[in-house]
Amino acid sequence: KARNFSFASYTCQCFITPAIIVCLCQRLKSAVGSTLEHLKLKWSYCFSEALAVSCPTLFSEVKMSFNLAIESNCLKLENVVTEGLILGLFEGEPLEGELSLQLDQMYGGTISKLIERGEIRGELKEFHVLHHVDLPIRKIIILGCGKRDKFNQDTVRFLAAKGARTARKAGQTESTFLLEPYKAMDSFNLGVVTAEGLIMGLNRFEQYKTKKKSSKDRLNKFVVLGQGFDQNSLEMGLRRGEILGLGNVRARQIANHPGNFMTPSQMAKEAEIVASEVGMEYSVLDEPELEARGFGGICGVSKGSTENCKMIQLRYRGKPDDDAIHLAIIGKGLTFDAGGISIKPAQNMHLMKFDMCGGAGVIGAAEIIGKLRPKINVNIYVPASENLLGPESYKPGDVLNMYSGKTVEIKNTDAEGRLLLADAITLAKEHGAQRIINTATLTGAVLGALGHWRTGLMCRDEKLKSIVTESANECDELLWELPLDPEYKVILHSAVADISNSGSRLAGSTTAGIFLNEFAEDTPFCHLDIAGTAWVENVPSQYNFKPYLPKEGASGTVARTIAIAAEKIANDIV
Repeated sequence: KARNFSFASYTCQCFITPAIIVCLCQRLKSAVGSTLEHLKLKWSYCFSEALAVSCPTLFSEVKMSFNLAIESNCLKLENVVTEGLILGLFEGEPLEGELSLQLDQMYGGTISKLIERGEIRGELKEFHVLHHVDLPIRKIIILGCGKRDKFNQDTVRFLAAKGARTARKAGQTESTFLLEPYKAMDSFNLGVVTAEGLIMGLNRFEQYKTKKKSSKDRLNKFVVLGQGFDQNSLEMGLRRGEILGLGNVRARQIANHPGNFMTPSQMAKEAEIVASEVGMEYSVLDEPELEARGFGGICGVSKGSTENCKMIQLRYRGKPDDDAIHLAIIGKGLTFDAGGISIKPAQNMHLMKFDMCGGAGVIGAAEIIGKLRPKINVNIYVPASENLLGPESYKPGDVLNMYSGKTVEIKNTDAEGRLLLADAITLAKEHGAQRIINTATLTGAVLGALGHWRTGLMCRDEKLKSIVTESANECDELLWELPLDPEYKVILHSAVADISNSGSRLAGSTTAGIFLNEFAEDTPFCHLDIAGTAWVENVPSQYNFKPYLPKEGASGTVARTIAIAAEKIANDIV
């Protein structure tokens, strides 16, 4: 029977054949002699099986745009045979390290001479390619690491992505990444960020293009040369980095689809696919049931669309003997936002498919959580809808009865995301969530405050705030805290309802956070406003040349942050 296999970094539909078993054995053979726990983890990473979920549409599944095997070894340099070796050099420093000096000798001292002449400076973003077709190492891709005092783990993500992209563009079938220059890092974390950089950097979204760049891609193997590093730790780090990178890519791929394909119904199917792949429970509440049960927020927003809204739910049980719901994760899944009757300007409205990035991000986080298997019980919610104009659209001045029982006066139909999220927050609390992490492309105001560099963090619970911040720093998805002082609530005053959904232009991100906290009440609640970081545009004010991010399109932000936070919470509740 046809099955879906997640194999290394590539997902495909295939039939069980002897070739699959042979391929699996090749991936597992390096685990011989490893600890039992290492073998178990390696097995789970290499062979994650799920039943195929049928869907009649052409792009019914998120399809990874590359087929890459990531391997590690500790061969001596004289035994390395490769089409290209990636070497990092620090700015203003001579060549150093046993393997780097040996490589220079192979190339007749060319690297050190170019450094002395100032032609190779080692500045970040700088790269050079040296060829010697008669040597086992036919090419050296030299990448600048920048100044050593500014070097950090994100630099390695950068270099791995840049090196892999350069090798792919050169038509290589494989490449080798020398880790020696990064000996200041521990083996495990070095493996994590290397794999993240590769997976995220090589991803493309070309499903609607008739001429695909990927049709010319030949790169299918990336070898990490880790002589001097702990191989077991390095391998474990690589496998974890694969999982984190693929979760980010999953979020990107979902959010990059246009609104005429990625409708609320299709988003539910994508969530179902992920649930089946990683062994989560899946369910969905459709609009008629939501309306019957009194979900006035999400149903009110959906009135202008012919597409039914959905409340998508995934359930992960890492502690099956415990009935507690330790964490709820909520992501706004607005698959297209025209603004409703408070219509958006025509300029750049085509980008408003990005309003599903919060929902896509938590589906990506679900994939990561399902593969990492932390000992925690998590409920995941994606309230999915469209916000369009129609004869039944909700209007400014309307009063909506929310699922919580609160009433909301609509002052701006383009402040719709908080209405979806408020109903989801109430449902999560009804299910017994002990804490909630929420993410959404919620306000344009966050761009005015933070630009495109940091995500807005709003959280009144110090412990949860600390966990989420540490998690974001671990994967370099940077946050900045915005205030939630109760005095801001007056901006949301309504003369006819309990609260309004919008106020003046003042403190727009904070008042959105205040609105959500009104529904979270005493439950520890953390909100991440990703309106500035969820989408990358190829403009100087935003694109900072991080080659593990796309030049244009969804960034997949917070999928990794939220999954890592779930792990940290799991460690805290043991």
